[in-house]
Amino acid sequence: MLKFRLWQLRKSIQSNSQTSLSSKRVNIAVEQKSTRIINLAGYVILFLVLLDRLFLLSSSQFFDPNWAYNTAGNLVDNVWGLLLGTLLIFYRRDQDLIKPIEYKFLSFLSWFILIIGISYFLITPIILGNAFRIYRTGQTQVISQVDLQKTQIQDYTQKLEGATPEQLNALLQNYQQQNSRAEVKTTEQLKIALVNQAKQTQLRNQTQLETTFNQQTKALIKSTTKWLIGAIISGVFFVLTWRYTAWTRVGY
Repeated sequence: MLKFRLWQLRKSIQSNSQTSLSSKRVNIAVEQKSTRIINLAGYVILFLVLLDRLFLLSSSQFFDPNWAYNTAGNLVDNVWGLLLGTLLIFYRRDQDLIKPIEYKFLSFLSWFILIIGISYFLITPIILGNAFRIYRTGQTQVISQVDLQKTQIQDYTQKLEGATPEQLNALLQNYQQQNSRAEVKTTEQLKIALVNQAKQTQLRNQTQLETTFNQQTKALIKSTTKWLIGAIISGVFFVLTWRYTAWTRVGY
């Protein structure tokens, strides 16, 4: 009975050892295939990202500061595809075999990554310059609208001064009907009241315009800061990637 149990134990150990060895061989094969899948996924991601960039830049409006600014920001926000694709393509394990044609492509891709890194550094002045242009354009629009409203009030005041007594009396009756509690009894009081109302409306509009402009300026500063930092970090990453992939440029 004891011999039978020892025989069963020995058989179980041998079976587990064989299973472990077999499992190890399978794992190595799976790891090799998985590496190829990782590389293939990197190539696909990189191709789709470059295709998206091509369509994005095809509708170029370089002289439009809003388009140039938002496009540069889009390139920074969507840099993840390039980062992930680059990581997956250049991921290699020890003793991996690389075909000569793929090795040459990796060498080309290494230099291409350097160009991308430099491009992201060059994006920073584009972001800064167009952000300043957008700010100045918005500031000019606010000033123009405020000046236009002030001019309209001046024209309105002149029209009231040049109105005939009959026109002023008609305005007075209409004003008293709409504002029964208002203490406006004469046409002179009417002109003062109408001009004050117009000025109050203009001040409210001016305050609203300035508030909106200040909010837009804060949003512009936030997005500009975020995109500048993102562009610099992305540029550093791609330059370092070019440096760490020097093995592709040594020669096959």
